[in-house]
Amino acid sequence: MISSSAAGRPDFDDGFEDRSERHFEPIGRQQCLDLIESHHLGRIAWQAADLPQILPISYAMLQGSIYFRTLPDGILAELAQPTSVALEVDELDQQTRTGWSIVLHGHSSAVREPDELADLWASDSLVPWASGNRTLYIRIRPDRVAGRMVRRPT
Repeated sequence: MISSSAAGRPDFDDGFEDRSERHFEPIGRQQCLDLIESHHLGRIAWQAADLPQILPISYAMLQGSIYFRTLPDGILAELAQPTSVALEVDELDQQTRTGWSIVLHGHSSAVREPDELADLWASDSLVPWASGNRTLYIRIRPDRVAGRMVRRPT
């Protein structure tokens, strides 16, 4: 329910009774990497030729890099060329209003080395959610990673 406050701005009554104060806490680099490695769905963002893009991807973290498969003629194929990217991975609980979010900045490129491609094809951790001829492997080499967590005070 929305009502007007004395300042003329709407007040939102979202039915959430627990109003205990929550606060953000930074997540250290290693914990960020561990959380990214333990998940397999994120959003990748980059500056495309005409507009910024942000799309969901299924990925795997292997040997310190992020890998995903895509269509060779799809929009994500732009990332086969060296491109500055951001990957966001998060886990949020709307009921408790707690969770975490991590942003990894790095550079993408196509995987072209035959031995590395053979290892990636043999991996069962890089099965895309979407169907299609997803034969292009993209690697993201991390430069920076930072995250934060929101939770109730203890």
